[in-house]
Amino acid sequence: MTHEYTSIVHWSEKEDEHGSITMDCGYACGFHKPVEFGGSEGMMNPEDAFVGSLAMCYSITLESTLEKMRLELEDFELKTKGVLEDTEEGSRITKIDLIPKVKLKNEDDKNKVERALKLAKKNCLISKSMSSEIELKPEIE
Repeated sequence: MTHEYTSIVHWSEKEDEHGSITMDCGYACGFHKPVEFGGSEGMMNPEDAFVGSLAMCYSITLESTLEKMRLELEDFELKTKGVLEDTEEGSRITKIDLIPKVKLKNEDDKNKVERALKLAKKNCLISKSMSSEIELKPEIE
């Protein structure tokens, strides 16, 4: 099974935007460099999109994993934190912390939910595609 995902970038003449990107799914947005590198405030940037793609994939994979395990959560929030560093290969995102905050519906499910959190990290196709270190730091209530 093979799938392809295409995006199209156009450079922008707008002063506060580098360009715009349109993806196969129909989503389009303007983008720029991160603010700390001279970009515009409030614009999508590649670094946030990279870390955000992991957050989206992990949360979708977790939802699927919980469903297969017949587990329900009371509440779920995921914080991701990517670290950009200068390395011998140049600047790169070396580490991303996945910090899921989970509120259990049933206290007896704690061990199963912990397993589901780990399985979602292992099975997320974006995490499998990244060379960055990915660390899972769950907070379970």
